Amino acid sequence: MKILAFDTAFAAVSACVARDGEVLAWRRVEMARGHAEALLPMIGEVLAEAGLAVPDMTRIATTLGPGHFTGLRAGLAAAQGLGLATGAALVGITSFAAVAGGLEPVRAGERRLIALDSKRAEAFAMLDDEAPFAASPEGFAPAGDSFLVAGDLAAVFADALAKAGKRARIAAGPALPDARTIARLAATAEPVGRLVPLYIHPPATTAPRRP
Repeated sequence: MKILAFDTAFAAVSACVARDGEVLAWRRVEMARGHAEALLPMIGEVLAEAGLAVPDMTRIATTLGPGHFTGLRAGLAAAQGLGLATGAALVGITSFAAVAGGLEPVRAGERRLIALDSKRAEAFAMLDDEAPFAASPEGFAPAGDSFLVAGDLAAVFADALAKAGKRARIAAGPALPDARTIARLAATAEPVGRLVPLYIHPPATTAPRRP
């Protein structure tokens, strides 16, 4: 199985080509904006390094979100377009699953918290495998006594948990989604006909007024 995976959901762009579980090429660049402009050239680079082309791919995978609206949409549009052009199967991986897939296991009695920067007052958050939600660190005190905290806001939420009298340790592993983890998860995920974004906050856009 040959997989092209990429991520544009947060403050980085990454792309990966994997074949039968082996990463053949990978790139990652941190950036606050310009994801759409950076993605396709990066895809070209990893494909060239792997000695493959887009039509060779069995699956194309990207993050479904949550994430920053513009970057997230760039990745979803690219995946949908490449899949349509080549017939490759599409796979979507949530940002939470992409982060969790690179983490160490939780210890006995721990809960896993992933907290991702939404660029708003409230973070994108997820406890264990429960439904994601928006959360502020102020007064954050979920059920449980001990937590493994991950994500790019891990330090902020670990501090909030400590202030609430709970034990919290920051996870070793990627703070944001990475294309290598997405490729690994995509190998066993169920393909979909259309990639549907996962939002926690509604997109910060305004529908045009009717004339």
